[in-house]
Amino acid sequence: MEWRHQHKINTLLDDFTPPEVLAKYFSAGYTGVDKLNSSLLITRFGAMDLKGMLLSAKKRDYLMTVVEVMTVIFDMAGFSMRHITFKPVAVETTLQLLQISESKYPELLRCVFVINAQDFAILYSMMKPFMHEKTKNKVQIYSHDSSIWKAALLAEIDRDQLPVCYGGTMTDPDGNLNCVTKVGMGGEVPRSYYLDAKPDPTNKKTFTVSRGSKEQLEIQIKQAGAILKWDFYTEEGDLAFAVYRKKDDELIPIVSHDRIDCDVSPEEGEIRCDYTGVYVVEFDNSYSYFRSKKIWFSITVYNERIENTEPFQP
Repeated sequence: MEWRHQHKINTLLDDFTPPEVLAKYFSAGYTGVDKLNSSLLITRFGAMDLKGMLLSAKKRDYLMTVVEVMTVIFDMAGFSMRHITFKPVAVETTLQLLQISESKYPELLRCVFVINAQDFAILYSMMKPFMHEKTKNKVQIYSHDSSIWKAALLAEIDRDQLPVCYGGTMTDPDGNLNCVTKVGMGGEVPRSYYLDAKPDPTNKKTFTVSRGSKEQLEIQIKQAGAILKWDFYTEEGDLAFAVYRKKDDELIPIVSHDRIDCDVSPEEGEIRCDYTGVYVVEFDNSYSYFRSKKIWFSITVYNERIENTEPFQP
């Protein structure tokens, strides 16, 4: 419930407006419901330029467009190694989406159909070790034989909820059988959409957070009311970040733990420290199964009243 409140999931449809690049090139959409009245999402994964989207929008925006789905059709037509060779970024994003579904919505993912999937084996073999057994049991995988997968879809979904191209009767107002007004056709994302973040390494220190691990920096606050300021970015890949106040053996959250797209743009922020003592800045890469993250950072403490600045020295 805390995660849902933090990310405003309950009001997502009313409050969230996806970036233009996702609205145009994210090849997924809801077409209706299945026979148990669960929402139906169709994703033309093979038609999606996942690399282009991850270079053009915050990963959080991408994930927010696909949380809380129930019955899903993954159309892998057009899928190739390019979908998983953008270093491990594309795979990590897919795994993060899977982890959100399993941990935050454990009973809401009812059924997953993977169709046109003869080249899907490599990606699935990378994901399968990290999937809960319940999730594995919900996945049905079909090759290019449309007569077989259409029959499977129609066993769970009424024809009027499916586009004609998937065995249903639904079309666009202009007769398009792919229902592109509901489910986009993807395509290559133009480079004009790519985010152009050029971080400044001046006066920044650097270290590497190993895969599956975290680093914590302890900062001594000598005067109540001091300002703790941070500025950091990673070479590639997101990183979770949090700030705590240390009280005896307890870490009291001051800035909530959250994954930050600091590879897309630098993360800057500050807090007022109302108590003296030790504050802990945490860089967390424990969720990353594939790679370490190199981080450039600066942490500064300064006093509101006398305005003297004290850079943090690890």
